[in-house]
Amino acid sequence: MGVRKKSRRKISVDDKEYIWYVEVDYDSPYHILNIVSNDKQLVLSCPIDTETPYLISKGKLFQNKDTNGNWNRYLLPFNIPEIVTPSFVAKIITWAMQDINTQIIAWNGKNIPI
Repeated sequence: MGVRKKSRRKISVDDKEYIWYVEVDYDSPYHILNIVSNDKQLVLSCPIDTETPYLISKGKLFQNKDTNGNWNRYLLPFNIPEIVTPSFVAKIITWAMQDINTQIIAWNGKNIPI
């Protein structure tokens, strides 16, 4: 089964299609940027307006490696803009697919500690 596309935006990065959308997270005070590859291997969530910019990897693939199946949180090496644009979404996808050292962070159940 494919990814739901109604009311969501498409983006192509390195000849691969992704769907992205922003929605309210009813469990927190944040809006969440969600990015999903068409094959559902890469699934990312990025809380907007947090003190510390971070990304949650929920899929089977992150930085071209298989994940452990858990939701893992990573510090973003750049800030999140006030308005989410396609170029920012492409920047996140490119970063999430590069094989670089990332800083994984623990979640305390409320917010990301730094």
